[in-house]
Amino acid sequence: MEIKQLITFKTAAENLNFTYTAKILNFAQSSVTAQIKALENELETPLFERLGKRLVLTEAGREFKRYADKMIQLTKEAKNAVSGVEEPAGTLIIGSSESQCTYRLPPILKEFKDQFPKIKMIFKPIYSQAQTRAQLLDGTLDIAFTMEPIQH
Repeated sequence: MEIKQLITFKTAAENLNFTYTAKILNFAQSSVTAQIKALENELETPLFERLGKRLVLTEAGREFKRYADKMIQLTKEAKNAVSGVEEPAGTLIIGSSESQCTYRLPPILKEFKDQFPKIKMIFKPIYSQAQTRAQLLDGTLDIAFTMEPIQH
């Protein structure tokens, strides 16, 4: 089992599309298929059900994804530990409307949290452009997600 296969599996499990996975990882689609088949052979169980053109994780695939996520994260941590590169840590104060926090930001913030697990995120509601601008300028907010550009 190689880290490359785990990353390919994780990406495929999240997108449920080998062609899109290949595009994201800059691989040929046949390479994605071969890596998944190699993992399935090694684990001696199918990880995906192929229903025509539709792809679905099997029960074993859902279980394995939890472990793949952990192994990928541990690999990143191990590389950082031996390379002397310290993983970013701290608190990020994010301003956003409640609707954006609910509907638009979850996939973005999940990816951020996967890449920077030691960063704590605090959310503060924002209600107006003037309030948001003031809080960004005085350091109350580190970043803000708005529907309109902030004038400064």
